[in-house]
Amino acid sequence: MGNLTGKTISKYARWIILALILIGTMLIHYLHIHSKAMYPSVHSVCPMGGLENLWSWIAGKTNLQRLFSGTMTLFFFMLVFAFLFGRAFCGNICPFGGLQEFIGKITKRKLKVPAQTDITLRFFKYIVLVFVTGMAWITASLWISPYDPYAAFAHIWAGRSLFNETGPGFIILIIVLAASMVIDRFFCKYLCPAGALYGIMAKISPAKIKRSACTSCNCQTCGQCSKTCPMNIDVSNTELVKSAECIMCGQCITACPSQKNCIKVTVFGKTLKPLIFVIATITIFFGSLLVFNKAGIFTLTVPGIESVRESGEHLKAKDLRGMMSIETGAEYLGMELSDFYNYMEIPETVPKDTQLRNVSSYVPGWDFHVIRDTR
Repeated sequence: MGNLTGKTISKYARWIILALILIGTMLIHYLHIHSKAMYPSVHSVCPMGGLENLWSWIAGKTNLQRLFSGTMTLFFFMLVFAFLFGRAFCGNICPFGGLQEFIGKITKRKLKVPAQTDITLRFFKYIVLVFVTGMAWITASLWISPYDPYAAFAHIWAGRSLFNETGPGFIILIIVLAASMVIDRFFCKYLCPAGALYGIMAKISPAKIKRSACTSCNCQTCGQCSKTCPMNIDVSNTELVKSAECIMCGQCITACPSQKNCIKVTVFGKTLKPLIFVIATITIFFGSLLVFNKAGIFTLTVPGIESVRESGEHLKAKDLRGMMSIETGAEYLGMELSDFYNYMEIPETVPKDTQLRNVSSYVPGWDFHVIRDTR
């Protein structure tokens, strides 16, 4: 009974952690839109942004719009993290994965996708990975942004401008969340390019789920581990889960009714309890980012205006951000306000406390990103 209680604690502790991460990221997205302080955008904290930016980075060009050098640090770190711990980020850290999982709790009745159709659909995320990356390199921009469902989710606080910036993405978001009610982690299975990339790394990861049926268990008859797996892996008929679909969530372990630990998570051959694995990976993930930040190699936003004032090191036009006001933008670039109005082609009738991304409300056809990127 104690072992079963431990499994129950592990299950609910993981959900609590996922919920806290989801709430925390939603708060950051809200502050990015509404706070005068500089909070990172959804694009700069997305590891896929690093992959999209890779060619520009190799070519020695400036980062793609809305991205910072810290995004490249995050990208390479995620490759190492996926190698060490498989798709643990997907299963235990990713806020969008957590959102889908919680949405899936709304109904217990799930749609069973035919096996062959399921296999075919799962290849689609690899096509998305190649296409998204290729188009980013060709266009030298985050062209996918208007269609990204997570970017749309991050902008739900933006009000009517949500539909201006991520209208198609919002429609895709609604479809994904609706589908997630009847198909566990719909986006993770069929559409997520990051999951595809991490899945490739997971194939060679030392972190695995192992099943060793004891004599008192009949795993094939029980099948609870397979029924519980959100990625529909047939764990009950597998001794070593090598599938790139495994997100290392440990739900197969906590669902197993046996008290003899038939299913285990191992890293470099060492067995870890599921809760220990979750806590360890989360600690390593956020702890590493904290260290990178302290070392100055994980910067995801521009320096505060106070820092610019003290150092006298003004920014360039490419560093301007849409949440900055006209007045603040001028100060960041070290310009007189009237010169900044002229430089950015903004009529002086537009109030100086207007955020740059909202100038178009006063000047139809004015596009912040186009103006900024041509200065």
